[in-house]
Amino acid sequence: MTKMILLLCSVAVAGIADPEPLTLEQALELARTNSSELRAARMVAQAAEKGIEAAGLWNNPILKMEAEGIGGDLNGFNDGEYTIGLMQRFKRGGKRKHERDIAFQAFDASGNVVSEVGLKLAEQVRLAFIEVMTQQETGKVRAEQEQLGRAFVEVAKRRYEAGGGSELDVVQAELALEEIILTQTCCFGDLAAVQETLASLIGISMKQLGETVSPYYELELLEPLALDDSYPALQRLAAESEKVRAEARQAKAKDASDVLLGAGYKYEAAGNIDSFVFSIAMPLSFNKRGRAESAAASLRADAVLAERAEVRRKLQAELATALALYNGAMVEVELTKNKLIPKAEQAYELSRVGYDIGRFSWLELIAAQQNLADIRIRYIISLRDAHLARAQISKFMKEGV
Repeated sequence: MTKMILLLCSVAVAGIADPEPLTLEQALELARTNSSELRAARMVAQAAEKGIEAAGLWNNPILKMEAEGIGGDLNGFNDGEYTIGLMQRFKRGGKRKHERDIAFQAFDASGNVVSEVGLKLAEQVRLAFIEVMTQQETGKVRAEQEQLGRAFVEVAKRRYEAGGGSELDVVQAELALEEIILTQTCCFGDLAAVQETLASLIGISMKQLGETVSPYYELELLEPLALDDSYPALQRLAAESEKVRAEARQAKAKDASDVLLGAGYKYEAAGNIDSFVFSIAMPLSFNKRGRAESAAASLRADAVLAERAEVRRKLQAELATALALYNGAMVEVELTKNKLIPKAEQAYELSRVGYDIGRFSWLELIAAQQNLADIRIRYIISLRDAHLARAQISKFMKEGV
């Protein structure tokens, strides 16, 4: 019984254990696995693939049977004529080939839609992951600031009780601590909000979402990039243009009339005569409707190419803007890390030592400490800006595509 209780307790503890830390790669994999939008896009692509199998197939032959001269003034079935045969439609003008081309280009376009949806999802996950990391790192600074604030309050109280400080110092220290706690409370709300967003994107609950981990304080130098024509949106529009051009060729082929050939067997009961029969049928194309439809489809194909050129221009501008923002954010990160933070730390140490020997007031010490915390948070925000720009760039690189 005791062993059973221990086993149940161990299971309960395992059930309430904290979730494992979450990396960006794990978040992206979860999103790809759980995304309904991505799953729907894949199903559409699979349906388009099935359409290739059906496109351009021969029409099924037609079985035809006729009976003439039965009953009435004739002798029942004995004077009748019976014909049975097969008829087959032959498409002319390359219609079957054009059908296959249309189906293949539709499949190509749907495959690129899957890639587009995947890119969009990955970008959203990256951005949400960065926001969570930013709030986590900001929360750590606020927590350290709170610890220092509580220590300041204790020091101020001891000095006041020992007669070496004033009640004003105690009040100022407590006020500074309350401001820190208020800021930290707001930070908790911001963290919960971005965590909800990330959990929703990757398809898990908040209880399953562990602490996000990444090399947040590391940045890499990027070489100048150019937009590649293999980008999914450009590939999709190119496939759509080819699909419409195939539709134009198919429309033009309508002017080439199909041929309906028939062959069969005929039996004349009155004379007991057997014979073979053949037939051919073909519409007369007096009105060339296909030519007009083809011209309209060609214009639509040109419109898709024009749209592709505009999308390419916007994407190239987006890439250039993201690179500029990333490089600018990197400069700010380096300056904050190498210039501002060391100076702020030095100012805080000088204020603390000066306060201990009576050269600086309590208010100046608190101001130096708050300034250091603000600069550290500014450093985190600069890193956030760099990572957000880097996330925008990722979708143009192999890691995103």
